[in-house]
Amino acid sequence: MTLWYLARAAGVTALVLFTVAAALGLLAAGGRKPEQRFWLQYVHRSASATGLVLLGTHVIAVLTDAHVDISTSALILPFTSGYRPFAITVGVLALYAVLLAAVVGAARGRLARFHAFTKRWRPIHVAASVGWLLSIGHSLLAGTDRGTPWMLALTLACLAAVGAAAAVRLTSRTARASTPLNLARAGRTR
Repeated sequence: MTLWYLARAAGVTALVLFTVAAALGLLAAGGRKPEQRFWLQYVHRSASATGLVLLGTHVIAVLTDAHVDISTSALILPFTSGYRPFAITVGVLALYAVLLAAVVGAARGRLARFHAFTKRWRPIHVAASVGWLLSIGHSLLAGTDRGTPWMLALTLACLAAVGAAAAVRLTSRTARASTPLNLARAGRTR
């Protein structure tokens, strides 16, 4: 029973931390002052790293819990879980996407000297966003608390936080594009 509580707590907390990371990642990329961007990226990376530790805890606790029929083969073969196979597959895909973004992000400093990598960094990093969105789906489909009011409210709050951060980023990008200097660079005038 303890593993079940640990799995639930780690999964929900990882979802919240990945939401914080996603929101701050969107805000940090929005043309901030260097010191603001530094702190936003610092907290973004810290939330991501802590979320990865909790995600690992969640996966290990679920796999070792005897009350749930999920084996390690579900991590490799889709739809083989004895417990909500579609929902678990969505979670496994979220895990893969987040791990891809984490591995590439960890190697970013070493790979930044290669021009081919710098051009592909953002498309690869989108895997983190896909992983976050899949984790929202996983929490709505797989969790034992998925239908409770508090979990639905938490999931909606996660969606709202990332949606608000995306709106702020788009608004700041539009405002930045219409400054006189950027209009002149583009060869347009107001």
